[in-house]
Amino acid sequence: MKRAKRRSRRAITGSLRAQLMLTTVAPVAALLIALCLVGVFAFTRLTQTLVEERDSDIVQLAAQQVAGYWVESVYFLQQIALFEPVKYGDINTSQSYLSMETAASQRFDRVSVTNAQGIVVATKGGENGEDISRYEYFDRVRAVRRPVRSEVHEDARGRSIITVAVPTYDAAGQFSGCVLGTWELQGELLGFAVANIRVGENGFAYLVDSSGTILYHPNQESVGTVSPQHPAVAELLRGEKGARTINFDGETTVVGYAPIPMRHMTGSSLADETWDGWGLVTSELWRDIVAPLQPFVSLMLLLLVLVITLPLTVLAVNSKRIAAPLQSLAAQAERVASGEFDSQVSIGAGPTEVRELEVAFNRMVERLREYQRDIQNYVVSILNSQEDERKRIARELHDETAQQLIVLGRRIEMAEELSDDELTSELEYLRDMVDDTLQGVRRFTSDLRPPLLEELGLPRTLEILAGREERDESLRVDVTISGRPRQLLPELELALYRLAQESLSNVRRHAHASHVDLQLTYGQDYVGLEIRDNGVGFKGPTEWSELMKTGRLGLMGIHERARLFGGKATITSEPGQGTLVSILVPLTAIVLPMSDGGPSEAGDGGKGVTPGRGTGHEEGRPDQRAARDAAK
Repeated sequence: MKRAKRRSRRAITGSLRAQLMLTTVAPVAALLIALCLVGVFAFTRLTQTLVEERDSDIVQLAAQQVAGYWVESVYFLQQIALFEPVKYGDINTSQSYLSMETAASQRFDRVSVTNAQGIVVATKGGENGEDISRYEYFDRVRAVRRPVRSEVHEDARGRSIITVAVPTYDAAGQFSGCVLGTWELQGELLGFAVANIRVGENGFAYLVDSSGTILYHPNQESVGTVSPQHPAVAELLRGEKGARTINFDGETTVVGYAPIPMRHMTGSSLADETWDGWGLVTSELWRDIVAPLQPFVSLMLLLLVLVITLPLTVLAVNSKRIAAPLQSLAAQAERVASGEFDSQVSIGAGPTEVRELEVAFNRMVERLREYQRDIQNYVVSILNSQEDERKRIARELHDETAQQLIVLGRRIEMAEELSDDELTSELEYLRDMVDDTLQGVRRFTSDLRPPLLEELGLPRTLEILAGREERDESLRVDVTISGRPRQLLPELELALYRLAQESLSNVRRHAHASHVDLQLTYGQDYVGLEIRDNGVGFKGPTEWSELMKTGRLGLMGIHERARLFGGKATITSEPGQGTLVSILVPLTAIVLPMSDGGPSEAGDGGKGVTPGRGTGHEEGRPDQRAARDAAK
């Protein structure tokens, strides 16, 4: 079951269509997704930076506007403080004046006048008789003789308020009381200037004091809460200004913060330090900022999906057009592998490369078919040659050896009737006849299986072969042994010997040459054999199959023998320029290890001689004598 699953998985991942998907669309899709992610990240960072810069500028400008608004509000209180009935303690006139006053009452929830003891004597929105002398800001306004602002405190009714106190003085310059402007935290006038600040579509601003208490917020439930842990408020309490993107209470928000510069306003009389510490904070949800961009983000995601799926669809369709012919080609290749060389692929459609593969496959099948026919013809020719060789052997045995043995038997019978002198002469004749017959049999068996190859090795045997050709055919044959001879498989040495024998036979029968160079080369990882003649030559073949068509079975045999050992035979020839037969056989798998009786170093002149490989042949034995006779 596991093997079937692995095979199925390999079939899926190893198919052409899957490989096309993995190698083309997948990297492109990954790059597009990475590009989109990088683009979204870069866009987000850029948008955050721009929004933060915008909010930083807005909050600082808004803080100056709020400060100007409050300076103007204090100015209205100062105008009341300069009114003489207020300065001199005319209660009725002061009350009437406050009732008529509209500018200050539009800025404060309450406007009141106190006497020098801190008792409210005239008010609009407050209560006469209220004693404010117990509050710290009353003592401070009398001491610093300039407008001051109180912290958040509670009035007689328990309401959280903030009071602005402006001192008044009589004609003698003595402190005569103060004019009070009061903001109620739950009222609307404290945050009137802040409420009009807009940041984006849904952003807002709120006011905090030096302790982090929210003095004004569009959401009334947040008013009076203390939030010094808020990142923007914490920065503000340290005197910083600017804007940043934070994640607070599960929401990503862009906040701007800046102190309200009451003491730094030009021409402001608000020099007391009680005017420090308040700050303005703007807040805008990130989702509200990017809300207008959501349709474009959705469109970008849709385009990304289309960019990925459209090539996948096109590739799936086109890969089918590519894979189908290849699958057909694979099926035909299976038929060819089983020996059916009549297969032909007809794709007709598909890419140019697939059609070229079809043509190449059909050409290969045609070549295999021709090669099969050539091999069949070659095998038939080999069989015929073997049959002719058997006939020749039978004829030679019958016509020569058998006849000589018959004659030998008759002469022995006749020798029984001879005298001693005649018998001695006859025995000498019979001995010569036996020697001739034995030499013929040895020559005959040497042609079938040269015994010298096992006794003397390949290099020396080739030299003996060359000597025989020179003696019998008046053909000069020079043998050169290059490199260090090494022990090879007996089958390979016999094959090289037969290749040399066949090549010399071709020279003798067809080349009309007078000189042949035979070179045996032992390379580091190969053994080579070259036979070059100065004969008439011929038009060399471009393909080995041409040898069969032209009837050159000997050269075809050379080619096939070399192929049996993984080698290669090359024939180079031109009319009038002789012929070169070159055989190269790699030795990676057929070199035998060196033995005690292995090849020796090359002799004089660079020629190597391989010592005898027999098993204890002694000098003077018949096989040794035959070797010496053949060498002569």
